[in-house]
Amino acid sequence: MRKTISLSIAFLVIAISYAQDTSIITTSNPEKSIYHFSSTRPSFSEGILLVPSGKAQVELGVAYSYFSGGYHQIQHPAFLLKYGISKYFEFRINGDATTYKADGYASVTGFHPIFIGMKIKMIDAKKYAPGSSFIGGLSVNFISTKNFRTKYVAPYFKITMEQFLPKNVGLVYNYGLIWNGEDAKPTYNFAIATNYTHFLKSKEEKHHQIKYFFEVYGIYPHGEKIDVRVNTGFAYLLNKFLQFDVSVGAGLLKNSPRVITSAGLVIRFPKKDKVKEKKKK
Repeated sequence: MRKTISLSIAFLVIAISYAQDTSIITTSNPEKSIYHFSSTRPSFSEGILLVPSGKAQVELGVAYSYFSGGYHQIQHPAFLLKYGISKYFEFRINGDATTYKADGYASVTGFHPIFIGMKIKMIDAKKYAPGSSFIGGLSVNFISTKNFRTKYVAPYFKITMEQFLPKNVGLVYNYGLIWNGEDAKPTYNFAIATNYTHFLKSKEEKHHQIKYFFEVYGIYPHGEKIDVRVNTGFAYLLNKFLQFDVSVGAGLLKNSPRVITSAGLVIRFPKKDKVKEKKKK
């Protein structure tokens, strides 16, 4: 585990040294520009964009998974709080309240350990070349309910890569490791996703667009069976600070869930840019 973390830190330091700043990619017509909203929801995969500096973002959602044998998992809710420290650094806190239920048995509900972490922009996307960001942090075991409390504080990290292609198409690739807080065995995860953004209309503060996505992702606890899933859905951007989303998926292997569903919303604030307000005055 130490070797893995050391290699990850070394990679992070090298990548940051090559980081460059570019503007968000849009179409050639300003009135029909695609706004690239840095939301993690509703997909398992995550892109490279960060919340703008000085902005806070709240992502809330509910999810339901059904496994064969009458096993149910319900998240109510899952949350992710983000704050943009700079154009290169984002602070984040996430967690969930979950209920596990098996047919014929009493349900169990509680809060899993809270995750405290960061997202760092490493390389910007240019034309067909992918950009990259690093996500990492720790699960804080003492901030949880007793029935879900782990023995140790545990690290996690993820490398994200994203390409912005012509005709509003994007590709996302993720690879990461997370430890369960009970032993030194990591859980590997990967994701490959494609998305398409359909512009609707933009007037003053209102900006309407729909982003569709399809992804394949896997979860592999070290020494156990791999879990591979597919997921699809859309996110509807009402304006540049409010988004709604819905997704549905299924597992591809015997130990994977039969059905996966989720819905949620994302809120960003403050609504207006302080710099622009000062200029108007």
